[in-house]
Amino acid sequence: METTTTRRWARLGAVVGAGALLVGALSGCSAAATGGDKPVTEDVTLTWWTWSDSTQVLADEITKANPNITFDVVKLENPDAVVTKLQNAVKAGKGAPDLVPVEYQTLPQLTLGDALADVSEYGLGDYEDAFTASTWNAVNVQGKLVALPMDSGPMVMIYNKDLYANAGVAEAPKTWDQFADASAKIHAFDPEAYIANSGDAGFFTSMIWASGGQPFQTEGENVTINLQDEGTKKFATYWGDRLNAGELSGVPTWSDEWSKALTQDKLGTLLMGSWMISGMNDYGTLGKWAVAPIPSWDGQPASAENGGSALAVTEQSEKKDAAAAVLKYLAEGEGRALLNANGFPSTVADLTDPEFLDHPFEAYGGQPANQIGAASAESVVAGWQYLPYQGYANNVFTDSVGKALGSNGDLNEALVEWQDTLVTFGNEQGFSVNK
Repeated sequence: METTTTRRWARLGAVVGAGALLVGALSGCSAAATGGDKPVTEDVTLTWWTWSDSTQVLADEITKANPNITFDVVKLENPDAVVTKLQNAVKAGKGAPDLVPVEYQTLPQLTLGDALADVSEYGLGDYEDAFTASTWNAVNVQGKLVALPMDSGPMVMIYNKDLYANAGVAEAPKTWDQFADASAKIHAFDPEAYIANSGDAGFFTSMIWASGGQPFQTEGENVTINLQDEGTKKFATYWGDRLNAGELSGVPTWSDEWSKALTQDKLGTLLMGSWMISGMNDYGTLGKWAVAPIPSWDGQPASAENGGSALAVTEQSEKKDAAAAVLKYLAEGEGRALLNANGFPSTVADLTDPEFLDHPFEAYGGQPANQIGAASAESVVAGWQYLPYQGYANNVFTDSVGKALGSNGDLNEALVEWQDTLVTFGNEQGFSVNK
């Protein structure tokens, strides 16, 4: 079973370091690929870095099905540690593993750093129709297929239906206006209760995405940042109104205080990736929670991804054929079933499987909540891009927007401050930002 710390990193979309990410500084280190669809017939051992407790079990099961492929699994602390170690290996020109998990938000960073191999030449592109549009888009970076989607995080609203009902909120809000009404009623009913906490960088960027914002655009080394585009400003203004009304809790997500607030009916809603659907048994009486689509501005489905990761072959690997064969095995059939044992699926077949869709959850009084997550996957707003230094962006979020969230400050002013920091950093790293 995953440890709590590991689950937190896997769910949140960790803050990854962006150090030494000069454009082109990581190039010139690739090993020649032999290419093709040849089956792996010789014995081979692949090095697989990970942050997950479940990888060793997964690797052992792959070996059972493919006895000539064995693994040296190296577990690091979290996604941050994996990215940092990989960047250091690429800079040194040696030491990278054959396989590495990468959060979707970090793929542009590692792709532009020449850390990941293009696996399209190994036939992985044939699996496009097997995956959701948003996860497949995430692994296609700058015209390269750089990874295979593993899990996904289409957003859902997990809410305390007992708290809502006691506060006079009869049903889950479908629009953000209805969410605002529910927020006011919950805080009026119990001044120590809040509809939600104020959130962090991962939450904020996902909500901008679901609101139709596209603040980050990258084409090669050219980056455009506009944290005052229509969708971004719309959500920031709305969330700032909730904040200034005193209706959002300041407890940090995943903290002990956050867990206590959920358990004691002081925090009414989680707006998170669907990976959280299976994780609510520890937060109070079973059956008090329910799952609904996240609200939208007009009541029509509009969602975003929040978390999730992919599996990549490194550019340094001298065993790309075998590593790509592992990705193929995990793309479908029994291999994909092994992968889906942890996390919310990214494959269309699994998201439409009646057994998956109709599975009842005790935390929600038997509700088949996967149906909500699957529907969310179909309504993810298209066109989102992450920065090629998103890890740095998330890290410095706390210095501007995070500070405003903690002090009832002006969120749009804070977004402009965040943008100025990101523009300066990007230009210092050799990108051409807002030029």
